[in-house]
Amino acid sequence: MKLLSFLRLIASLLVALALFAFNTAAINNNYDQRTITELIDDLTQIDSESLGINSAAVYEGFIGNDQVPSFQEGLLGVPAPKVSLQMRELVRRGPAALPELIRHLDDRRPTSLQVGNSSNSSGATGHFFMFTLFSDEYDPRVPYWFDEEKSKSWPKPVEKTFDGRYTVKVGDVCYVLIGQIVNRQLEAVRYQPTAGLIVNSPIEIPSLAEKVRNDWGKADAGVLEAALLSDVRDANHPKRISKAAYTARFVNPALERLRFYFPDTYNALKGDDLRKRKEFENQESDQRR
Repeated sequence: MKLLSFLRLIASLLVALALFAFNTAAINNNYDQRTITELIDDLTQIDSESLGINSAAVYEGFIGNDQVPSFQEGLLGVPAPKVSLQMRELVRRGPAALPELIRHLDDRRPTSLQVGNSSNSSGATGHFFMFTLFSDEYDPRVPYWFDEEKSKSWPKPVEKTFDGRYTVKVGDVCYVLIGQIVNRQLEAVRYQPTAGLIVNSPIEIPSLAEKVRNDWGKADAGVLEAALLSDVRDANHPKRISKAAYTARFVNPALERLRFYFPDTYNALKGDDLRKRKEFENQESDQRR
């Protein structure tokens, strides 16, 4: 009996310690109380791959909510990426965070995450790549790349090889977060079949930062709201992409962000916009089932 009581006491102490550690972490990670500047400073603590910064696979999703990102392509069996709390909170701030994220595109401060080969060191990914490239892949505000005439005159993408590991910078993470807010796929690190790694870094390729600033440098809440509505209304629908593909790529993600950042506008949608909203909500319900 004495042994049993002792074991119960030990178990109670362990539970108490676990709860204390959990509550302490919750207090220390109370990101919703931090300023945008503090949240960007905290990006240096990132030590694991996330959506838009993933060397093993490509995922899609809006990290402002708690849904698991959907796998698109890459290595099978790779665990779904973990979204850091500071990244999620910055995306949730949306238009308020956008100007400061853009200012930090040149931020060279290192995170604790490395990608590339020679993976035995702490913080590096555990994959082997046959090629590793810096590139300038960019998803523009007006999707020109499906326009055959415009695509003929567009310069070829940058392909600048690098060896060993690359340490992800704060500016790279900001690049991803801007895309999350404005409904564009800005991927700082992605897997390229087969066994390739592409790094789109505004630090290594400054033209990426310039493109973002040209498209979104003057964006406030009104500009963001108008851009999302433009996506919903197929205002920039290229001829070379089907309606279903455009809806999945632009319309539904824009509605998701519109609901999150501008709920009054979302709830007031009428006509064809309302029809698309109802279709989007029905698809969400089907996915939950």
